[in-house]
Amino acid sequence: MKKMLKLIICIVILLFAIAGRFYYSVYASEYQCKLINNNNLKLDSFSNLRIGSYNIKSLNYGKESLEDFNNDINGLDLDIICLQEVDKNAYRSDNYNMLKEMAEANGYSYYHFYSTMWILDGHYGLGILSKYPVIEVSSKLLPNSLFKEPRILTKTKIAFGNKEVDIYNTHLTYENNDFRISQMNFVKEQIDFNNYAILAGDFNSFGMNGDFEIDGINSINSEKEYMTFRDFAAPDDIFYSDKFVVKEKGAIVSSFSDHNLLYAELAF
Repeated sequence: MKKMLKLIICIVILLFAIAGRFYYSVYASEYQCKLINNNNLKLDSFSNLRIGSYNIKSLNYGKESLEDFNNDINGLDLDIICLQEVDKNAYRSDNYNMLKEMAEANGYSYYHFYSTMWILDGHYGLGILSKYPVIEVSSKLLPNSLFKEPRILTKTKIAFGNKEVDIYNTHLTYENNDFRISQMNFVKEQIDFNNYAILAGDFNSFGMNGDFEIDGINSINSEKEYMTFRDFAAPDDIFYSDKFVVKEKGAIVSSFSDHNLLYAELAF
């Protein structure tokens, strides 16, 4: 009888945990928030934007790799960095605000963390660092299995000079190709590349198929020129609208992550 009672209690706890995770992922990941009244911004004119995309592997779950990250981006003079696999106040990563410390250490006045899921005593998700004002942030859930890690598409509207630029960031699932394709299709539907729009992320697209291309839209790594996952795959990319012209692009071999940093300079 006691064994049965213990089993029932364990099942109830498990169900609450699953329900809680689902509730959190659905109701905390989808939101829209206006941060700055752009009518009050004093905007100058800028011609070039330098952007990077970097899966930082939660800085290897601690502060030890924070300095490595700082060294990796040193000298690149990136205006914006889209980050994947970011922890915030998580037990597994020494309970510190990872994105905040990265921003403060590297002179980024604006940053925003997008949570995808709760992890013990903290959160896990995507982040953005920006040297220019963040006007508005929003996040949408991507299609996925209920019991798998939630995946999202984030949108950060940046006041860049006298223009507003929409920066999208995502991290697609690696576990199921059908869901990965569904997620990419969802992403394609959400982005209006007729505006000043940029999409960065880790697409986990290890194959060379066209499912992870966007018709009529160029990307930095379309020819798989830069191996961004160790030395044999190119799942990371930066897509950009035809309002931009590429002035420079490249990749930096990471000193701590299993992904390399992809970057580009885009001219208006």
